[in-house]
Amino acid sequence: MSDAYREIDQISSECDNQYVLALAIARRVRKLKSGAPPLIENSDPKHRPFETAMAEIARGRIRYGKRVET
Repeated sequence: MSDAYREIDQISSECDNQYVLALAIARRVRKLKSGAPPLIENSDPKHRPFETAMAEIARGRIRYGKRVET
């Protein structure tokens, strides 16, 4: 299991809503696939967008949460 998977597993156990976490990962994957630059340096060029998005969230480069409308 890669470090990103372990980090996300820890974050998901600590978060209130795993659905919001999954949506944040999916949104970031779509952005990476459409050409957005990664926010972390990948040591392995074979990293897929999903693994990159998980690592970005696990390392705190991407913040996520429910939007509060007023």
